[in-house]
Amino acid sequence: MITIKNLDSVPALKSPLILTIGNFDGLHRGHKKVIRKVIARARELGGTPALMTFEPHPRSYLHPENSPPLILTREEKIEIISRWGVELFIEVPFTKEFAGKSADEFLALLYGNFSPREVYIGEDFRFGAGRKGNITVLKKFAESRGCFAEAVPKLVVEGEEVSATKVRSVLLEGDMEHAHKLLGRPFEIRGEVVPGDHRGRELGFPTANIAMGDKLIPATGVYITCLDMGAGLVLPSVSNLGGRPTFHEKDGVVLEIHVLKGTHELYGRKARCLFFHKLRDELKFERVPDLVAQIAKDKAEAERYFELNPLIKKAFY
Repeated sequence: MITIKNLDSVPALKSPLILTIGNFDGLHRGHKKVIRKVIARARELGGTPALMTFEPHPRSYLHPENSPPLILTREEKIEIISRWGVELFIEVPFTKEFAGKSADEFLALLYGNFSPREVYIGEDFRFGAGRKGNITVLKKFAESRGCFAEAVPKLVVEGEEVSATKVRSVLLEGDMEHAHKLLGRPFEIRGEVVPGDHRGRELGFPTANIAMGDKLIPATGVYITCLDMGAGLVLPSVSNLGGRPTFHEKDGVVLEIHVLKGTHELYGRKARCLFFHKLRDELKFERVPDLVAQIAKDKAEAERYFELNPLIKKAFY
């Protein structure tokens, strides 16, 4: 996938360009519906499927005081989009100057530089200063140039509209099954595996810690998870996401992952921790032996879960 940030520097591409534009926070199933449409049309026409988004997210730039945390980091978004089959990723720097462009000014820039044959957006996507640009504005502009534009209706799954707002809500409740249904894949936290304080090893349950990026953190608690280390190495695990109250720790939220079987050298490697099911809330134990007994129960429950739900790696994206 080609990634560009300068709208004035357009690479040589297979024509026609089929484009989608949006913020794509979370890359949920509704987003995937639009992106699949773009990829399918590009293949039919022998062209290039492309996606345009904005960095930082316009809401976090314009209203940082009430901007919700992002479901995906920038790196996660780019990697998933690449896996889905997009060939050109256009990341527009969202600056004060760009934020001041009217809808028509933005479209003039877009069509002047990229000449997309077809553009598809979500039905609620807005663009331009004051969010005055919508599908009506886009269609009129595209048709004046002999091109096509269409709004793709929201995806409804089992009577529920799929949205980033809904995904955030269920993640903050710790409902990973519901999040999976909306995202089409498990929620993930990825980063470098770093050493902890080795307290888990002392308790008989060694853990790997992942340094978390700047993104939404789900409800604290104990989760059934797996570590995707890449190169085909997928490790069933059980994880604690929280502040370790039994030991009166105040380091903020920490992600500690215990691999269920085997020993693996993980430190310093990049990993994706995928969340499948919340076992319980984080608890404070008065006695360390009680904590150890509970961890053993959590591990046993996780092992039973994977016996009934074998990992299918193709479902991770």
